[in-house]
Amino acid sequence: MKRAVILHGTSGSPEGNWFPWLRAELATRGYEVWTPELPGNDRPNRQAYNDFLLSSDWDFNNNLVIGHSSGAVSVLNLLMDMRCPAIDAAVMVSAWHDSNKATLRYGGLSPEIFRNLFPESGFDFSLIKSKAGRTLFVHSDNDPYCPLDQAEWLADQLDSELVVIHDGDHLGSKFVEFPQLLEILETRKLA
Repeated sequence: MKRAVILHGTSGSPEGNWFPWLRAELATRGYEVWTPELPGNDRPNRQAYNDFLLSSDWDFNNNLVIGHSSGAVSVLNLLMDMRCPAIDAAVMVSAWHDSNKATLRYGGLSPEIFRNLFPESGFDFSLIKSKAGRTLFVHSDNDPYCPLDQAEWLADQLDSELVVIHDGDHLGSKFVEFPQLLEILETRKLA
């Protein structure tokens, strides 16, 4: 059976945004889908998230792993954890890499909230590439929190494709359904 994981963002839940819709769509395509509620997600913490995810009984081997916002950053962190097996594909929606250069304050968020989300020595892109069969970034051209240039930089570091959606905001609460994402996954044979 095909397996997928969907990771929500800061102060989010598996029942928010487009996550329930995508979970249902993937299930109709034969996927077993896990959408966990990340612990303490009002202050994302890479170690707490990885410990929670990797101590679950979920088998990440050859999964499709999708993350939104800080959940997208969490996908990268997960792949850097030596406990995480190789996955089939990593899809990062509305990702960023530097909270000090992001415009998170527009959402009432301080960069301090994300202090424990990012690796102290930066991402190990070689390790991430070795763990993910394929990577893909999806970002809006008018994200008010996470500037497009941050996703462009991440995609460049991973030799990954970046799909830009026009006028998509943060690709979050604006979407209860997200057919563009499903189409992107299907046309690239990721789902």
